[in-house]
Amino acid sequence: MYELSLHILDLIENAIRADASVIAVTITERPQDDRIDILVEDNGSGLCVTPENALDPFYTTKEGKRTGLGLSLFRAAAEQAGGTLAIEKSSLGGVGVRATMHLRDIDRKPLGDLAATLSSVVCTNPHLDLWCRFSTGRGECMVRVSDVAKEFRANERCGLAIARRVSEKIRCGLAAIESSA
Repeated sequence: MYELSLHILDLIENAIRADASVIAVTITERPQDDRIDILVEDNGSGLCVTPENALDPFYTTKEGKRTGLGLSLFRAAAEQAGGTLAIEKSSLGGVGVRATMHLRDIDRKPLGDLAATLSSVVCTNPHLDLWCRFSTGRGECMVRVSDVAKEFRANERCGLAIARRVSEKIRCGLAAIESSA
């Protein structure tokens, strides 16, 4: 996967398979420390295997598949950029996956289109309360799907309308952070 947002999408899909109703994505850039941290956590059922098994590319719990490349590819991307990947207990009750890497490393993959990635999840999973927090030394952008859904009347709440608004809020928030530089 060329973009970090696609790794984030893979983690979100894993959380949905684990029956998560809340998923939090936190991306923190720390330019002064040459570091970017990505944390994806959920309130799902948790891991049914050890973290070591979950990171093994030749192990999967998905029926009909022979490999489980998502986590191992994300770990490789983090390590390639001088970082690490850890699986931990989430503060939400499920699983947390934390990747750290050097922000300015030449081998660090670009973040990608975070707004499009997250809004596609919202569009196809309107029941999901997805939280997104992007923070840099210059500012912060926070979007919660449950808050966005409140902006619509009950008969107007649909995945597509909410997804469009989530995408708009993320794009505006990220643009505001960039313009404050």
